[in-house]
Formats: sequence, structure tokens, C-alpha cells
Amino acid sequence: MSAGEIEAAVVGFRAKLRAFIRRRVRDDATADDLTQETLLKVFRSRAALRDGQRVEAWLYRIARNTLIDFYRRQRPTAELPEGLAGEAADEVGPLREAVIVAMRQFLEELPEAYREPVRLAELDGLPLAKIARRSGLSLTAVKSRVRRGRAMVKRKLQDCCRFEFDRAGKVIGWERRQTKPCGC
Repeated sequence: MSAGEIEAAVVGFRAKLRAFIRRRVRDDATADDLTQETLLKVFRSRAALRDGQRVEAWLYRIARNTLIDFYRRQRPTAELPEGLAGEAADEVGPLREAVIVAMRQFLEELPEAYREPVRLAELDGLPLAKIARRSGLSLTAVKSRVRRGRAMVKRKLQDCCRFEFDRAGKVIGWERRQTKPCGC
């Protein structure tokens, strides 16, 4: 991704980035300052962006780190606010439930060859070897179908909503992309 493309993508996300920061600080002036600081960090480190398809996640990671730095400068010995220190169970639980409902909906839309292996692996938690024996397929075929089916469901979820992930890959935030209901 060229520097101009990165710059255009960042400018397009500026309002969302400011809203993200504003939800985590007390006032508009602080949000504006932290947004500017985040954008400066983004432009200074744009050469570090490895995957041009993940610009949005990269921006949010820099914004989250900027917020953590801000709170540590304020009170270096105090604990971070709960929204930054980790996942708030009361916020993330309903989100995960909504994602599971949407995933079940999208799972039903998969071709039968993929639907059953993915359902057994993801929802029933069966090992792939057991799915292979149960369905009469080779382990390689089951692995392939589960991988492809997961990719199809993931694509449908990402077409529906934009997700924010923590460092461990867990969903910690989301925003609808579409106006039509998708279950999220």
C-alpha cells in the first residue's frame, strides 16, 4: 500500500477514530488532542504497516496504545480504566452472543458440504478426526471443508459488521456496516 493510499484511508477513518477515543475520555478537548497524537503516530510509523488490508485494525491498535499512554501519564501508579485494561464482561458478553447468533444464521446459508463439518467443529466442539469418522470423509477433506466454511462465515460476518479485536484476537467492539439486519 502506497503512502498516499494509507493517508487516504487514515483520513477516511478520522471521524471514527475520534469517536472511538471520545468514548474513552472525559471531554472533547482531550479527545481532540489524543486523536491528533494518534494521527501523528500513524503518519510517523506508516512504514511499519505490513498488511494494507488491515489498516483499520492498525489504526485502532495505535489509538488504544495512545489512550493507555495518556492514562499512565495522568496517574502512573493507578490502574487503567476498565475499558482499556481488559474486556468488560458486561459489554463483551452480549456482543459475543450477537456474533454467535449471526454466525448460526450465516452457517445455515453455507452449502451442505461445508455446513455440517463447520457446525460440528464450531458449535458442537467435536475434534476434526471424529467429524471425519462420523461423516465418512478423510481427515484432510474435513480439515479443508471446515477451513473453507469458516472463511465463508467470516467473510459474511465482516461484510455485515466491522469488528475490533484485542491482542489475543477476541472481539471487543463492533459497528454495523449494513443497514439491513444481519443478526449482529
